Amino acid sequence: NTAFISSQVGCAMGCVFCATGQQGFARQLTAEEIYEQVARFDAQLKRSSSSEEHEGVSNIVFMGMGEPLANYNHVTEAVRLIRDRLNISPRKVTISTVGVVPAIRKLTMEKDLPVKLAVSLHCATNDERSKLIPANQRYGGLDELLDSIRDYTEHTKRRVTFEWALIENQNDSLEVARTLGRLLVANMRRDLIHINVIPLNPTGGYKGSPTGRAKVDAFLRILTEEFRISATPRVRRGVDIDAGCGQLQAKWEKEQQQEERIVHSDRSTNTLLIDKKVESDRLISLVTTTKETVRNQPNKAKKPLSTIENKPKPTSSKSIASNEIKVKKVNVATENDTQKKRIRTLTKQLKMIDKLKDMEKSGALSSLNEEQKAKISKEMIWRDELKVLMKEH
Repeated sequence: NTAFISSQVGCAMGCVFCATGQQGFARQLTAEEIYEQVARFDAQLKRSSSSEEHEGVSNIVFMGMGEPLANYNHVTEAVRLIRDRLNISPRKVTISTVGVVPAIRKLTMEKDLPVKLAVSLHCATNDERSKLIPANQRYGGLDELLDSIRDYTEHTKRRVTFEWALIENQNDSLEVARTLGRLLVANMRRDLIHINVIPLNPTGGYKGSPTGRAKVDAFLRILTEEFRISATPRVRRGVDIDAGCGQLQAKWEKEQQQEERIVHSDRSTNTLLIDKKVESDRLISLVTTTKETVRNQPNKAKKPLSTIENKPKPTSSKSIASNEIKVKKVNVATENDTQKKRIRTLTKQLKMIDKLKDMEKSGALSSLNEEQKAKISKEMIWRDELKVLMKEH
């Protein structure tokens, strides 16, 4: 059960093939916000688990939105919160980076955070890498990057994973594979290197295409047979639901723009225009409602039903817009009611936990039963959820 989590809203690294890099940087996520992603997923897994152990999150990978090492303080604090509150060891955490060299050197010295390191490499020369990853030049190029990684592996004795997104006819040739092999063997120990090769995840803002299976296999053979470097192909996951880094955000923004076009203001005439399909569906609904009304009240119907169906009373744009606002208010009210109920439930449970702990401390309760222990074990998750709900409410 691996959780892929984000460290920033957007990203400032500017990787041209990455959906998040195409969006730009918005803000840093706090340690609590990063921790909350894992806590929510962990709680959801435990609720839905069919096994008696109620297994939750087992591994965590910082490969969502953002560059984790550009948000160093919050990310490292979040890893400690995850360790302390969810009992997930830092050894189960992988931090992926494009190569923020000063932060890699700092992470090397964090004795209480034995996290794994993954580096998005993608190119074996500075010229090519700087085209795909502008941050390559910012942090001193491949020489500085590999020097910091070599120090990390020598100091921690932990293997580093290099990520390589194969792009059709750009970085997937046999010669590129040999250049990569020579680069890594010249700078690092073979037993401390692993390469994950994965065909590109296409994005709307980049024209590159993923490499086919045959070329993927050929690329891997060069690394494993000629250079004796550990390398494996990775299966692209979530392509059908746009689950790659930043792709869900891009999809959401596109859907929001489409919804805004359904009802929009015409600047030239300053009149409210309604999408023709929506207008048609609503008029059909109006006719159906009128038809039922006439059937239920035959004495008051002065006109034949066919006349009513053929000539429905026009509905003004202003009326439709008013109805939309009413529906939105009902939805918001329903959501608020749900949140209020959840807040009351969480508050009640937390008060009960406080009471149990006080009774145990004072000696009024000799020992806790299994149900009480299970309830107390959820205290931190419930408090975090309550905090989030109180902010939203």
